Amino acid sequence: MDIKICQSCGMPMEEAEDFGVNADGSENREYCRYCWQEGKFTVDADLPEFIDMQVKIAVEKMGMDEVEARAVAETTLPDLNRWRQDI
Repeated sequence: MDIKICQSCGMPMEEAEDFGVNADGSENREYCRYCWQEGKFTVDADLPEFIDMQVKIAVEKMGMDEVEARAVAETTLPDLNRWRQDI
């Protein structure tokens, strides 16, 4: 099975409930449910703000080291579709 990753946060999307929802209620296969609901992004942020948010989540919820979490976010997120124009 081909696992897709959210083109906003990088989360693996394997199950139907992992995918975001478009304005018409259809599944969005580019963005996850945490990043995309009702046809729009759930968070209005620029890339540096979003990186800070993702680092906080990785540290608090996943137990990652802050330096490691920041390194992963800073190397991964800029390559995702949502952020390419933000660079």
